[in-house]
Amino acid sequence: MVTLVPAAPAPRPESDTAVFVVPTDSLIPNDALGRAIRRGRAIAVATRDSMHLDRSSALRCVSCHLDAGTKRGALPWVGAYAKYPRLDARGGVLTVHERINICLRRNLRAPTLRADDPQMEALVSYIAFLSRGVRFGGRVEGQGDDTVTVAAGNASAGAGVWKAHCLECHGTNGQGTAKGGPVWGRKSFTVASEMANWQTFAGFLRGHMTDANRRNLLTEDQVANVSSFVLRQGRAR
Repeated sequence: MVTLVPAAPAPRPESDTAVFVVPTDSLIPNDALGRAIRRGRAIAVATRDSMHLDRSSALRCVSCHLDAGTKRGALPWVGAYAKYPRLDARGGVLTVHERINICLRRNLRAPTLRADDPQMEALVSYIAFLSRGVRFGGRVEGQGDDTVTVAAGNASAGAGVWKAHCLECHGTNGQGTAKGGPVWGRKSFTVASEMANWQTFAGFLRGHMTDANRRNLLTEDQVANVSSFVLRQGRAR
């Protein structure tokens, strides 16, 4: 197995947050590790084809982790490796390998990968590379997604927002098009996915979905409403 340890950064206060920095390709070593890093990025960009998955899902890793996990505020992987291992909600220890498997299973219905599977090693290598220089347990600005202050949405009003701003890219029935992935139905993320959480979906939509390349076009109320509409639609378990 490839064992990866991020380079130690200069000491910083525990309360400090690291600057969001995407390592340049020139820092990828010209050896087996470098090949694993590049392979991991290729899997993230073309997940179903690279992993020879069936057509049960039309999503890829980069459907949620935009710009191959390098876009701040869009669920980036920059600094993500430094967050593992960590305690999960039940008090158990969650490793980066297990977290990757959770994502693959809930969003692409992919089979579980062993820790020493070459595809798993490649994904971990790429995520670790993007976390280069971030201390273990540290945080990086721009991790996670945007927040929405509205507490709830109106699904009926959200249907109108969907028709006006979303269906061109995501399809009349949420099945996805060449411009955007599916957001409900059997080829979208499952009910167990973190993206099926209202706050996560609304925050992601608020910061990164566009209409004719116009960002922040929707008000927070519109974001809340269309999020409620989308998440009320049927999807796989």
